[in-house]
Amino acid sequence: MNEGSGEKIGSLLSEQGGVSKEQLDIALERQAEYRKANVPLRLGEVIVDSGVGSATKVSGALHRQRDGYLRSSTIGQVLTELEYVTKAQLEEAMEAHLDILAPLGEVLVDQGICTQEQVDTAYKLQLIRRVTALRRPLSSHFDPLNVMELLVEETVDGVIEENEGCTCDQCRANVVAISLNKLAARYMSDMEALLGQLDRYREEYGDLVRERVIKAVEQVKESPKLGCRKKVKEPAGELLGRVVVHISNRHVHLTQEHVEKLFGPGYGLVKWKDLMQPGQYAARETVVLEGPKGAIERVRVLGPPRSASQVEISGTDQFKLGLKAPVRESGKLDGTPGIDMTGPHGTVSLEQGVIRARRHIHMTPNDGGSFGLKNGDSVNVRLKGDRTAVCESVLVRVTDASALEMHIDTDEANAAGVPMESLGDMLPAG
Repeated sequence: MNEGSGEKIGSLLSEQGGVSKEQLDIALERQAEYRKANVPLRLGEVIVDSGVGSATKVSGALHRQRDGYLRSSTIGQVLTELEYVTKAQLEEAMEAHLDILAPLGEVLVDQGICTQEQVDTAYKLQLIRRVTALRRPLSSHFDPLNVMELLVEETVDGVIEENEGCTCDQCRANVVAISLNKLAARYMSDMEALLGQLDRYREEYGDLVRERVIKAVEQVKESPKLGCRKKVKEPAGELLGRVVVHISNRHVHLTQEHVEKLFGPGYGLVKWKDLMQPGQYAARETVVLEGPKGAIERVRVLGPPRSASQVEISGTDQFKLGLKAPVRESGKLDGTPGIDMTGPHGTVSLEQGVIRARRHIHMTPNDGGSFGLKNGDSVNVRLKGDRTAVCESVLVRVTDASALEMHIDTDEANAAGVPMESLGDMLPAG
């Protein structure tokens, strides 16, 4: 890692008491002398060689520098550095990203801020930065990179999912290690050249890398290490099928009357992004939820308008708002608490309508027939994150206008360690 990246190594050492300001100034002078003599030593090397600081303290500071660099190498940071987005545009997109839990790159493309090609370039650069930061030696000024590591890293997660492998950190690391052991290293030291040549390397080595990763996944599945967090007995029961699982963040459904009270007479919701369920969409509008103890801002409105307004929150949200929301099927609002919703034109006080949505699966009658399920049935669903969990009594909702999809809230997703989109195993309710 270049010591110019992120926080300066000298500053880190000084903050941790590894060197004094005077000692740092001396080391910087010596480094300048070395450079005049065409000896490109890093500052950390100069500090150790001159006896100003210990190798242990320099190594610790380098690792802290690397960790900071990894944290800062977000897709948003990379896009900003490439001048594809401004900070203001990124902040606006981040709000939408957190509201509907869509990938940031997808949000930026949907809003017309970036092209897909620009986002793809940023993801490539982010991958290169993270792999080089993790792998390159900390003690040398030479920074070669094994191209095979990049190709394996961008291939491994998809192959694991396709082949139903374990996604825990232990098994993933084992798959990467086994794959790399079966691939001849291909090193480059020019990162800019690599960024421009990645597609050529994919074309030349992509099939070979994929073949090695598939074999590694099968090997790890047959002999998982003891550290595997998913090395547990599978729940009993026949697998009914698999379903796409999406995380549903807090949101509101409004009647047209309430839309107009919150946003103005004659107002219509503005579609921002289509959702997976046919005809459903995330609107550009947001409201503020105000409970007895607190408020939550920028809560997304989903459209189209409904016959009754409804607010869906998580268990964590209810503590912030200061109310107790029961777990209910959508639309079953009797006996639920109310809440105040504020928009740019006014406030609506709901007498009831706040729920924690019961986890559920949408499907068509054809889907239900293939799985042996009907509307109102319950199934168990195994969520395959880095902390595998089984959701019991998941409601089956069968309608003609549906797409096969399971909804869970943010608390449930965090408990299982699943990403914004994953696959779940449907099992008979036991």
